[in-house]
Amino acid sequence: MHIVLWLFVVMLLLPARPADAVDTVSLRLDWVIGSEHAPIFVARDKGFFKEEGIEVNLLAGEGSTVVVKLVGNKSNDFGYATADQVLMAHAKGLPIRTTAVVLQNTPSCIIFPKSKPITKLEDLYGKRLGTQIKSVVDKQWEAVARMNKIDRSKITEIPSDRAVAQGIIAGTLDAAVAFFFNDGLLLEARGTPTSWLMFSDLGLKSYSTSLTVHEDTMKQNPALVRRFTKAFMKGWTYSKQHPDEALALFLKANPSVDPVYAKLKLPAVLGLTESEDTKKNGLGYSTKAGWEAMQRALIDMKLMDAPIDVMKVFTNEYLK
Repeated sequence: MHIVLWLFVVMLLLPARPADAVDTVSLRLDWVIGSEHAPIFVARDKGFFKEEGIEVNLLAGEGSTVVVKLVGNKSNDFGYATADQVLMAHAKGLPIRTTAVVLQNTPSCIIFPKSKPITKLEDLYGKRLGTQIKSVVDKQWEAVARMNKIDRSKITEIPSDRAVAQGIIAGTLDAAVAFFFNDGLLLEARGTPTSWLMFSDLGLKSYSTSLTVHEDTMKQNPALVRRFTKAFMKGWTYSKQHPDEALALFLKANPSVDPVYAKLKLPAVLGLTESEDTKKNGLGYSTKAGWEAMQRALIDMKLMDAPIDVMKVFTNEYLK
């Protein structure tokens, strides 16, 4: 009886956790805010995070290389970064993992104005190609060129980081290495009909953006990681089902964004969420084979020295 009474007193003295207590976390995006992030704003503004007891602070990014470092040093709780950067960071000792691969294919490609059509890589011979030497997309171009036995000496490659669209508009570039939904659709939005050759159709298989988190967070608060992943992916599912509403919510939250460009970009990004694996297993799902194919490409690009166990880098567990 005395033990029961003692336990009752101890429980009264313990600080109570409010029934409506929420976890406040940060999510670092891969780049400046654009409609490619609309589904994440949907998850926030439709209350999907709130339903899971989470308040999320969305932070603009400066590239996936920065995101993985900020998650790796625990400056941010979650990150939205390309899967290849997560893999490379893990190989260098950063204890981060991916709980969902959102974009199943790389958006990297060769963009060109439709007035100067390119139907095969050999059509680049004798032309001026804008490259982005500060980005992994440049290494991807080198790999694609090797795979397709392209003689790059016959192409005039011009470093044009963050200015490839301007170069094509100005006529100083005939084509460029870029993300199709960034520079390619930016050209479309500015009145230059544009097309592209996707690297994924030219032999380069690589996952793109993914949700990443520190391993310590997974160990110490797996319930939070599960709830966050659930709300995050619910935003993507809802956006695919209601793309017009998703765009409207995003533009309301980000009124300074170019609405024409945003309208072109969102459906293109949503299309990259689909693959044979996601059709069978749901959005965000990735496979050992897919990660290993990406790893082989990174080793070929000399961005990784040796293979690691990819099963330690990703998990589908939190998608269930």
